[in-house]
Amino acid sequence: MAVLPTPHIALEQWRALIAVVESGGYAQAAEALFKSQSSVSYAVQKIESVLGVRAFEIQGRKAVLTPTGHMLYRRALALVAEAGDLEQAARRLSAGWEAELGL
Repeated sequence: MAVLPTPHIALEQWRALIAVVESGGYAQAAEALFKSQSSVSYAVQKIESVLGVRAFEIQGRKAVLTPTGHMLYRRALALVAEAGDLEQAARRLSAGWEAELGL
């Protein structure tokens, strides 16, 4: 069996990054996620520090995605969507639905 790398960033942290982008800022993201602004800010800072990159740069009072931030955002969307799909598939199996493959 192959040994998979252990992620150092939680899905919740990726969700925070997504929320900042889609809400237009940290305060709005905090409101959308029902979290404090400091916890959202910390989640994004954690991503940046673990990866050694800058996802946002502050321009005036607005957080603007860097080119690296754009890539992280796109990949985070796919990651969170895939995690949701996996959970939904597991729920279907636990409810007695069998997987069906069509060709």
